[in-house]
Formats: sequence, structure tokens, C-alpha cells
Amino acid sequence: MHKLSPPYLFLIVVFSCNLSISQDIESKVDASYEVKQNEPGFSIAVFKKDDVILEKQYGIANMGYGIPVTKETIFDIGSIGKQFTAAAILLLEEEGKLSIKEPVNKYIENFPNYPKGTPTIEHLLNQTSGIKEVDPYLGVLDLHAHDYISQSQLINITTKVNELLFEPGEYFYYANINYILLAVIIEKVSGNSYNNYLNENIFQPLGMTRTIVDNKTYQIIENRAIGYGNDEDEFYKSHRHSLMFAGDGQILTNPTDIFKWHQGFKNATIGTSGLWKKMHTKAKLNNGTSINFGLGVEFETHNGYQAMGFDGMIISGFVSKYLYFPELDIAFFTTQNTFDWDFKERFFKLVDLYVPKKSIHNKRNKFKEVKLSNNELKKYEGDYLFYYNDDDRKANSVRLKNDQLLVLSLDGDEIAKLIPIGGHKFLFGEEASAILEFKIDGNFKQYFYDDLQNKKPWLFKEYNPHEHSEKELREYEGSYFNNDFQISKRLKFENGKLYYYYRNGAWKEEMLSLSKDLLEIPISPIEFVRNEKNQIIGFDLMGVFFQRQ
Repeated sequence: MHKLSPPYLFLIVVFSCNLSISQDIESKVDASYEVKQNEPGFSIAVFKKDDVILEKQYGIANMGYGIPVTKETIFDIGSIGKQFTAAAILLLEEEGKLSIKEPVNKYIENFPNYPKGTPTIEHLLNQTSGIKEVDPYLGVLDLHAHDYISQSQLINITTKVNELLFEPGEYFYYANINYILLAVIIEKVSGNSYNNYLNENIFQPLGMTRTIVDNKTYQIIENRAIGYGNDEDEFYKSHRHSLMFAGDGQILTNPTDIFKWHQGFKNATIGTSGLWKKMHTKAKLNNGTSINFGLGVEFETHNGYQAMGFDGMIISGFVSKYLYFPELDIAFFTTQNTFDWDFKERFFKLVDLYVPKKSIHNKRNKFKEVKLSNNELKKYEGDYLFYYNDDDRKANSVRLKNDQLLVLSLDGDEIAKLIPIGGHKFLFGEEASAILEFKIDGNFKQYFYDDLQNKKPWLFKEYNPHEHSEKELREYEGSYFNNDFQISKRLKFENGKLYYYYRNGAWKEEMLSLSKDLLEIPISPIEFVRNEKNQIIGFDLMGVFFQRQ
């Protein structure tokens, strides 16, 4: 019988321990990503330095045919695709074909001359352009979520909305249209299609053979996962094939190819080493404040470590997340074919198996509470409204109760306590997640809600809730027309209600009362405009004016 020497015994013990740890991690991963029979699934991977240390698949890629998720399955990764658009722009800059400091109007035909300033390519990249998001305007123009939507349609909308939300570089405002515009610039400068440019300059050089741009409605794509939604534990097909544009997403891939991208781009297989650094440097606002966004990547902190990456959320059935911790040289990528608002909880359970917690010294609140009398607090009471579109519509009440100023829902439920810090400013809740700053001018009151994320503060204006009478609703009836978009709207009173008609009567929505001359439909509130004779001359819908005919 041969005896093993001590060094060999040591190696066996180490190997056994590592195997045991690995198996323990995998069992915990399996528990987190377990799916029932014939349910949508996941494809996940963990990259450590130059290796894929975990890659697993779960569930079904196509429920109609019972096709399982495999290593070959490709998923729509949503906004994670923005990093490829940013990389393409930076590659073109390295080739000397453009500069990200150049104005956007140099490359986009009929681009507006905004009074607030001219956005640059860099503003598009770091989401500080101030250009309004295009998605909400689809509803204004009677376009449905499942209509075929082309790049030219979206650019046409953008070039006709000639007002910025703010001066370029003043705030951070995430908008997909920024990256759709970047795709147009890539095509203009390269003389190639967006798809071909990415294939020839990124995907092929990195060996990403299972990655494709999906902006051709009828193309056949092998091994693609179908997207699903979930309602009361019942799955339904929510997949969309109608997006005929790119730049902001529409990239299909799998963990194997994401690893090739992660390694190849970081190690300058394409471009130079400076390109990775430039893309992964925090952008700065005009006032010098750094934001948690670079050029196509976001920054976040977890367990005390700085990380960079992106989330991809597509309500038509896909959620993905890519996150890299440079200090540990470890990256995580997960993708799934069912929409889930709470996906981060599962994702960070995976991260926590590999990323230990640092001891963190909690920063003390830098704001000091000041004491105000009930009479001083009472002057802030009122009903307040902020709106832009249906996603950005908030209404609340500010009331004094038991010597405490509170923000309440319109139904009276408490949202947060307001803690005075002086100068008409209040902390929004004890966690200080935001600051409210009131402005009072005579009987007119309003407040700015600043979420402390370098975004433009929301402006809440005091309003008087109003229920319209039948006579008042009938006054709004009629036809309205917008010349820029050559589109008409019809408002009609029927069975005691005022309706807003889409597509010349194809379907309708009831208009609900907010306040005098302010009603709302699902896409946005509508504000009616009167002349000096108190006659209704039109209405404003998200900055688009419709004149009464």
C-alpha cells in the first residue's frame, strides 16, 4: 500500500473543502432560482477574473412548445444593450470620425434649436441632455404598444417637441430616446447600419456568435426565449415583435457572450484601454456634481463595494442585470423571460454568496431639525399635484396632525412625515430620502420634491380638486387639431360622461376630473386653455397643443 506524503494530503484537503463550498453555493443558487414545471426561467453566470465560475440555466424558454432554457438560449437584455451603443460611439471617436463634445444637431436632420441650449453627443451618452422621453408621446399620437414602431417615427416625434426639460448638463434624466438618437448618429457617421456596425466592430471581433440586434420584425432568430407576464400565478405571452428601432436595447444574447464582451472590452480586445476607463468614469453635471452614470453604464454600491453595470427591464417579458465589482474583479449576469419588478432581491442573494460585507460606518444625518409652531406648520397645508404623463403623475395632501406635518394620499393614508430643517425646507421622512422645499406667494403655494439623485426636482402645485357638472363637461365637447403632427382629437359627452376618442373613434377613454379646466385620461392630464373672453380655444396634452376647431 502506498502512503500519500503530507503535501499531497494538504492538496486533497484543500480540494475537498473548495468542492464542498462550491456545492454549497450551487445548492443555494438552485434554491433561489428554482422554477415549477413548464414555467419561464433564467440563465445566470458569475465571472471571476478570467473564468466563468458559475453558469446555470432553469425553466422554459418557450412555454408553447415546452422548450427548456439551455446555454444556447438567447434573451432580450433590454437596456443593458445601451453599453454596446456607447462603445460604438467611443470606437467611432477613436477612429477620428466624431467627437462626443460635438452638438447633436450636427448629425440629426431637423433637430430643434432648443431655447435652453444644444445637447452634445456626450449629453446623450450620460443621460443629461434634457430631451423629453419619446414613449409617452406614442399615446398622444394614438399609437398602441403593439403597433409597429419605427426609428423614423420616434425621431419625427422628437424633432417636433421643441422644448427641453432643462438646460443640457443641468440634471440627470434617464430617457431611451437619447440612445435611439445615438444609433442614428452611428449610422450617419459610419455609413453602415447600426446592426452591421455592431456586428463588424464588436460582436465578431469578440467572438460573440450568439448575439444579435433584434429590430427587424419578421427575422427568424434561433434559440430565442419568448417573453411572458404573470397575473395571479397565471402566465401569459407578452412578447412583442413590433419594435423596429435600436440603440436603447433590442440586443439578444446569453451569458457566454456577455462574458466574452466583459473580458474583451475590459482587456481592450477592441478599442484601447482608455475606452473602458472613459466609459466607466462618472459623468459630471454643469455644477461639477458627479452622478451615478457614466457612458452607457450605471454605478451603485453593494455590501460596501463600488460596482458598475446596468439593469434591463422590458415589460413585454424580460428582465436582466449585469454588475461588475472592480475591486474584487467579479461580475454577475442574470437574465429571465418573465417580467418581475422584484427581481433584484433574488439577484443580490446570488451576489451575497460571493461578495462579503464590508464594515461600513454609517454617516450621520447632516440635516438638523428645527422647531416650528403649529401656526407656522399650518401654512404649508394644502392639496398638491405634479403631472407630466401617467407615469409621472402624483397627487397628495399636506396636513397638520397631532403637531406633526404629514404627506398623505388623497385617501388620507400617511406617506411620510415632514421634518423641518429651515428655510421652508423639510426632510421627506425620517430616512431623509428626499427634500421638500416650499414656495409661498400670497395665496399660491407650491413645493419642489428633490429625491437627492441629481434629477430635476418635481414641482407640485397646489390645486383645488373639482368635480365637473354635466354643463361643464359639455363645454369641452368638440374637435381639436394639432398642426405639427397633423392629428385630430374628438371629445364627446355620452351617458353623463365625457370621453376622449382615439383613432377617430376606434376606442375611447373616460375623462376624469382633477380641477377646474384640468381633466385626465390614462396617458396624461389634459389642461384646457381659454381666451380673454373665457372661451375654450384648445387643450395642452404633454406640451402638445390641440386647437379647437
